[in-house]
Amino acid sequence: MTPRTAPSAPARKNKPLTTADLPIRVPVIHGETTASYLARTASANAVELPRLLRALHKGRLPASATRVQPGTHEVALTSESLARLAELTGRQEDQLRHALPGLHPGRLHPASGAAVSARPWPQTAGEPPLPACPLCLEEGAWLAGAGHRWRPCACGRRWECGDDGGYLIDTTPLPELGRALADHRSLNHRVGSAGDALVADAHQVTLWWWVFRQVAHETWREREDALGFGRHRRRAAPAVVYPEAVRLATLMDQWETHRAHTPGIEPRQWLADVAEEFGVPGIADGREAQPLSTWLELHPPLGELAADKPAKAAEARWELLPALHHRPEDRGPFQTRSCLRWVYGLPLTSTTELCPHCGGREPSCRWVPADDCPQNPSPASGKAGAERSR
Repeated sequence: MTPRTAPSAPARKNKPLTTADLPIRVPVIHGETTASYLARTASANAVELPRLLRALHKGRLPASATRVQPGTHEVALTSESLARLAELTGRQEDQLRHALPGLHPGRLHPASGAAVSARPWPQTAGEPPLPACPLCLEEGAWLAGAGHRWRPCACGRRWECGDDGGYLIDTTPLPELGRALADHRSLNHRVGSAGDALVADAHQVTLWWWVFRQVAHETWREREDALGFGRHRRRAAPAVVYPEAVRLATLMDQWETHRAHTPGIEPRQWLADVAEEFGVPGIADGREAQPLSTWLELHPPLGELAADKPAKAAEARWELLPALHHRPEDRGPFQTRSCLRWVYGLPLTSTTELCPHCGGREPSCRWVPADDCPQNPSPASGKAGAERSR
């Protein structure tokens, strides 16, 4: 009797993919790109990614889908392809829709039938995906940027950055970054999403200071060296300014809360307090005050805190923020966009590109066009659309 032999590799590649070919189910990661989930599934089961994509597509696979790289491309599926993916991986469709932003109902491929398409991520700031922390998530996974250029990971030992093709910063040499994350979370817990919005604002201010070598310049250089970014300081800047950003956000919260209970108060004393906190007199009346003056202009007095409703304190605190802040979809650090829309890496003291709707006159568009420009006939709500300001 002739012994049975396994089919050759070419024969296996040409056979239709079945659930038996995907015995390993990779973890579903919230916020992961569709391309990343597909690539991890294929890799874990020793299946080439194009073969998995062909199983989700009826007819000849588009050429663009044969060159997918999870760090540079996103994959779009139709509802039929999603159903097929759920069947092959043994997952529920709703689970995949909830976890992967690219599979949300409004983002599915509009074609009828099973179809797959792929496109490279735009290189606009905040559009490219972020590499996931391999310590608290999974090595090789990529997370949707969703307007975010960087953020600390959940475990606090890495910073995930989407610029320059995506990179990770190992922050373990600097425990102050871990403490800053804990303080950031504490502020969010105390005042809700308003705390995260203030950290986003403060982070923009500290990046301004970093660009102009102000305030904590020497401290930041020492941190960059400790992280091994002495030759790429620009890449490390978002992480090294984080402790000062969280400190500043706390002072911003104290100022707005105090102002809500003290109508007519002037910000001069608050700027002096910030200058004393950081040991930099120029924050009160020098060049270092410029980004804070802009922040104060965009954060005028809007109301008073409801002291008799502690259960709704976070809601009341949010109401003190200007309209340029939008409620985030998710909770956690760096989920809220800043009202300060200058773009790190572009000129900070001039308009880089005129908004076609307001000509750069609206506060949202002083530096670059914003997707939530008030004069845009269909402005973004802040929940969708890429954020260009961070």
